[in-house]
Amino acid sequence: MNRQKFKQTIPYLLLGMFTLFFCWFFCGRYGVFGSKVDWISQHSVLPDYFRQQFYQTGQFFPEFAANIGGGQNIYHFSYYGLYNPVVLVAYLLPFVKMSDYLMAAGVVCLVASVCLMYVWLKRRGFSAEICMGISLLFLLAGPMIYQSCHQIMFVQYMPFLMLALLGIDRYWEKGKTGLYTLGVFLMILTSFYFSIAGMAGLVLY
Repeated sequence: MNRQKFKQTIPYLLLGMFTLFFCWFFCGRYGVFGSKVDWISQHSVLPDYFRQQFYQTGQFFPEFAANIGGGQNIYHFSYYGLYNPVVLVAYLLPFVKMSDYLMAAGVVCLVASVCLMYVWLKRRGFSAEICMGISLLFLLAGPMIYQSCHQIMFVQYMPFLMLALLGIDRYWEKGKTGLYTLGVFLMILTSFYFSIAGMAGLVLY
């Protein structure tokens, strides 16, 4: 890596370090990076059930959850990440506890969101100082760190929303729709409830 390329990576390294530090400072130093109530009853248990269901049946589109509430339609629980691409990666890691995986994924998604915010602003022509400052403000916004460890579905779509914003710019500049389509698709898979607000934001942009 030459000197110029290394200088270009410095902002992303700094943003990654700031994100890890603030995650530890606001949450990690008081215990695990996760909710002490919802994490055990919802956020890790239900995605792990989806994963176990897949291992047992081999079906990517199951219809029935036999072991929840005496048996229910599994799509009633899609709110908790049935086809969330972040959760689906855990299917490849059967040796990793879902709770541990989701804590790590929460931090990774947060780092990705902040770095993509920097990329988006930089491509809009703002100075490096402005991009860094706004990215840090974005990181420190109330919902970001708090929801990343308490109600992860509220913010887990954020990296894909940032991808879609980059995709809009790419469409107007080059006429290519792939990045925008991918961002919206992954945002819908992550949470079709919150993707509505995300798509409204994209339309306004």
